[in-house]
Amino acid sequence: MKGLSMFAKMSIGIVATVVVAAAIFLLGIRPTLANIDEHEKHNAQLEAKVARIPEGRALVALAEQKVKEAERKLARYENQKMPVNTIDLSDRLSAWEQYHDMVREIGHKLQAWPMKTGVNRQFAVQLPPPPTDPNALPDKLIAFPLGAVTVRASSFQGLLDHVKRWNRVPNLLVLTDGMAIQGTTPQLTATYNLTVYVYPRARGGQLGAPVPSIPGGGGGGGFGGGMPGGGMGAPGGMPGGIRGPGAGGV
Repeated sequence: MKGLSMFAKMSIGIVATVVVAAAIFLLGIRPTLANIDEHEKHNAQLEAKVARIPEGRALVALAEQKVKEAERKLARYENQKMPVNTIDLSDRLSAWEQYHDMVREIGHKLQAWPMKTGVNRQFAVQLPPPPTDPNALPDKLIAFPLGAVTVRASSFQGLLDHVKRWNRVPNLLVLTDGMAIQGTTPQLTATYNLTVYVYPRARGGQLGAPVPSIPGGGGGGGFGGGMPGGGMGAPGGMPGGIRGPGAGGV
């Protein structure tokens, strides 16, 4: 009995030792297994992202292609609908000096186009000078509202055709609205509102730095009221019969 008792005690001791060792093993391995599982999930996510890299590159290439296509369309649009002498705001002072060339081109087109569309122009072309400060030049859109203009034609259809053909004038974006027709054939007149729009250019999409003002100069940044270079005065007369505001018509 004494020998059996010793064996039983030894067995209990061995079992207790095995149980403690298993507990220590489980306490150590479970966090490790959990870490392995998390790492495997993370690796799977990374592998999924890596697998999508070609797709992402294809999407980037497609986006770049669309940007280039949009740029080509914009270039074609500018060549067709913007004045040849559209100012380039990548150099504000140069744009300010060349503003009168753009205005003169627009004015000459507005003078000549009505006759080319089969009507007689009954309105004066009056376009404003540039602002006295080069930094005040609009950088997104320049509007030239001529207000209500009148043309004369011998037929109703001739007046309608004339208004539609403003969409076809080269290098000019014109908006007309509110047409009213009066008179009787062959002495019909149409009055409508006419506005010219110009989108300034900027080489490389970058606007030029602001032009420093001249100390002691006039208002609006100190540049006074006249155009530099002596070619064309500010609110004074435009060449070719095109006048500034309040200076009379053509």
